[in-house]
Amino acid sequence: MKMAIIGSGPLAILSASHFDQLGAEVVLFQRTPLGGNLRFLMEHFPEFKIDFNNAQMSVNDFFIEHIVPAVIELEKYELTKQGDVLRVHKRFLHKDETIEGKSRLYDLFRVIYSLNPKDTILKQMEETPDLFKDLGADVINSLHKPVESFADFDIVIEATGFGKEVMPAGAGNSFALNEFNLQDSSVLYYQNDIFTKLDLTGKKSIILVGEGAQLKLALLKFKDWLLEAPGRELHWVTYDKSDKPCGISWLDQKTSEFLSEIEVRFEQSKLEFEKKIHEWRDLEDYVKVKVPKPLEPTPLLVQHIGFDVTSVDRLLDRDGVFATIESPDFRAHSNKPQEMMTLAGDALCIARGVKDVSLGQGFHAVEPGYYILNSKDLDTAVTDIKKIEENVLNYFKKA
Repeated sequence: MKMAIIGSGPLAILSASHFDQLGAEVVLFQRTPLGGNLRFLMEHFPEFKIDFNNAQMSVNDFFIEHIVPAVIELEKYELTKQGDVLRVHKRFLHKDETIEGKSRLYDLFRVIYSLNPKDTILKQMEETPDLFKDLGADVINSLHKPVESFADFDIVIEATGFGKEVMPAGAGNSFALNEFNLQDSSVLYYQNDIFTKLDLTGKKSIILVGEGAQLKLALLKFKDWLLEAPGRELHWVTYDKSDKPCGISWLDQKTSEFLSEIEVRFEQSKLEFEKKIHEWRDLEDYVKVKVPKPLEPTPLLVQHIGFDVTSVDRLLDRDGVFATIESPDFRAHSNKPQEMMTLAGDALCIARGVKDVSLGQGFHAVEPGYYILNSKDLDTAVTDIKKIEENVLNYFKKA
């Protein structure tokens, strides 16, 4: 039984290791270095805790104890293939087509993937330039472009998480007005780009849109920036409730602690302001005119609960970005129902997760032999892998 597993993260690695040990002929397609988001967490949140086997462990410990041994075993037997899987379909079988006396599993799955020419042809050019010296410039230039290839399999497991397409800022998983045209600009940042590409130097105001685990990671990302210098502000826009758990206990706890710290600091600043304003009012008039009136504090974090971003704009004569947000009248949890306002910021960060987009094309709703593994936690993933095993074995039992 030849099995393709698509993904670079822990779900893909655990799946490949499991079915390899069962004796399947496994090929793991990896677009990025094995480890996926675990590597991201180790770099940006080394203290992140993972729930696994009814216990909590650091992301670093989990990687070393469970992922590294599996990767070593997979690479030892050359079961991994570097390449970006573009799509998966049946070799010839259409969605509305049947094979007389056979199930849809009779026709194999075709995995189409893109190869990086730097890993193949260009490397050969460097090692044996004489073989390529007579080729024309057009041919040489074409060799720099990615090349599509394919391989056929009995079973496919798509373990890429939730796909590659990031969720935009607008309502209903859609783009806000003008967002599509600005998505590649220097003021909009999505998902991991918030951590890897956003430069906070000189920035005073950030607009953050989102929900769930990715949003909470972004909130923690901005913690030091928000607290280390006065005059900074963070606007958090969400259609959902602000205290909704994301399902990761460590992250929920850390976010709650951060929001509590922000609230305590703001309350302290208000008390200090009241003290200063009373002292200023008690000054003699001739002294008061020379002493600036204390400025009323503004919250470091402003939560716009129950709001959606409806428009994103930039001005020709001013840096930054402007987000128009609106709150409908039907959200009971909204802190300002039926309100519309425009927020100004140096950057707009969207942390809403990614779309659940499958690589499979032309499949039935339940396609025999094709599985999507997108478990939200590792313990559930282990259970789901075993369920896939049971289902696969049913296909290959003798009648």
